[in-house]
Amino acid sequence: MTDLFGQDIRLDEGLEAVVAANGELVLTQGPETGCQDIRLRLFTRLGTLFYDQDFGALIHDWIREENTLFNRLALEAEIARRIGRDPRVVVGSVDSKVAAWNENGVTVLASWRFIEEDHPYNLVIDMTDAKLSIVVADVNPRE
Repeated sequence: MTDLFGQDIRLDEGLEAVVAANGELVLTQGPETGCQDIRLRLFTRLGTLFYDQDFGALIHDWIREENTLFNRLALEAEIARRIGRDPRVVVGSVDSKVAAWNENGVTVLASWRFIEEDHPYNLVIDMTDAKLSIVVADVNPRE
């Protein structure tokens, strides 16, 4: 698994490095690395990473927009496009749907499949004026 996905420093929900009790950094492995990379891509504003101007997304632009058909479709397309940029994601497997859009914020559900994985991964993206929260929930068909 590590060959396809690599490893990275595990980040918590606040995107801070996770440190083990012994003081060492905890690493991700397998699909967990891919999920974290997708979370980081969506959370990072496009063009702000000085060494990779193509990394990131524009989802922040929709936080204060009105709930219109055009805005919903544009946000869904932006999320699907950015998830699909990950080379480990199966082409054509990304789906993105607005679940809620009201005065409290926007919630989008996204799913995709990784190469060599037999089940989809899900992402719940909750955006409000105060914060941008991205939570990854794995659909585990083995349970």
